[in-house]
Amino acid sequence: MNRYIYEGVTKSGDKVSGKMFGVEADLVNEIRSRGIILTSIKEDRKAMRRGRYSLKDFKNNCEELYHLISAGIKLDQALATVIKNTRKQSVHDFWDGVLRRIKEGQQFSAALRAGFEEHEFGGGELYINVLAVGEEIGDLKTAFKNLLDYLEFKFSLLKEVKSAIAYPIFLIAMSMVTVVIVCGFILPRFAKIFTADELKKLPAISKITIGYGKFLNEHFPAITLCAVVFVGVIIWLATTPAFVARFKKWAYTVPFVGNFMLLSDLANLFSSLGSMLGGGVDVSRALKLSAAVVGSQQLTNLLAETNEEVRKGNRISQVWSCNDLIPEDAVSLVVVGESSARMGEIFETLGRRYLDSFKTDISRILGYLEPLIIVCVGFFIAIIVISIMLSVVSLGDVAI
Repeated sequence: MNRYIYEGVTKSGDKVSGKMFGVEADLVNEIRSRGIILTSIKEDRKAMRRGRYSLKDFKNNCEELYHLISAGIKLDQALATVIKNTRKQSVHDFWDGVLRRIKEGQQFSAALRAGFEEHEFGGGELYINVLAVGEEIGDLKTAFKNLLDYLEFKFSLLKEVKSAIAYPIFLIAMSMVTVVIVCGFILPRFAKIFTADELKKLPAISKITIGYGKFLNEHFPAITLCAVVFVGVIIWLATTPAFVARFKKWAYTVPFVGNFMLLSDLANLFSSLGSMLGGGVDVSRALKLSAAVVGSQQLTNLLAETNEEVRKGNRISQVWSCNDLIPEDAVSLVVVGESSARMGEIFETLGRRYLDSFKTDISRILGYLEPLIIVCVGFFIAIIVISIMLSVVSLGDVAI
């Protein structure tokens, strides 16, 4: 199937045009069924964009489906509209497969699960269960709304994490570039004013600084290549699930970093529980699925324990009150939710509260980190300047 551009005239004489994706013969019939007199139809030669089906694609598609279903359009027609309007090949293939399975008699949630497996889309079980409940009770509109609320929260959390990491990385990178330029290109030129004997008589700090600059200058291509390879390996490892999982496991053991990761996990956990409970997912299933959105093994074990106790008839607050991982203020609010039968709203409130807390803590840390990086770079540059000044002073002594 390809994308086609068409032009036509309505019965009232108005000119219309548009783009549709599909088989030409089927598109011609569909256009004519709308009462449009087709004047031209041609293939859009623009190539479809490549790339894997991502979480951002899924979020955008869910938003499109939510608005289409809210407008009273049937699910199969809504899916066909998403397929026709996409410019990304993986998006087309994903939803085309889902629509095909639905037409073969599968339920929407089952077709979606098969699509996730086919496209190796991780972490989709939570989304499937929210939509499956909506499908069971005949209210996909509310299910999509709850799912969108959670995805918006998740993207907001990811945005905060990326923003928190981006600026320090930028500062460190620019600092390294500055140091490389000063040491690798300026110091070697300065060192040329000294003879070999004069260099031997310079202060130790000047010898070390000038020697480092000469080494950097002489091996600059090799050092640059190693740096590029190192960055490439880091980027590749960051896309490897097994490495990311091991790195997260290690990060949780770092006292200061582990606290921030636990805070983000709690925000993600509460938001996912709120979305699922608000969408009609039972408590036991919600607790089981929420284990997939947290990285802390201790928190995962707590959720498993909580699930077992809930099945025995105990309350969530009873289990969490005996564990230090869940803060007291969160447990108190959960008690209110259990008493008022408004657990979904309570967990959504907790999710927003801990996201705000995460943002505040990140901002406070960045307030200390940024000046610290600048001071460290300034200190390094100061050493270089002092080395140069001592060398200049020593030059007069050497001459004498």
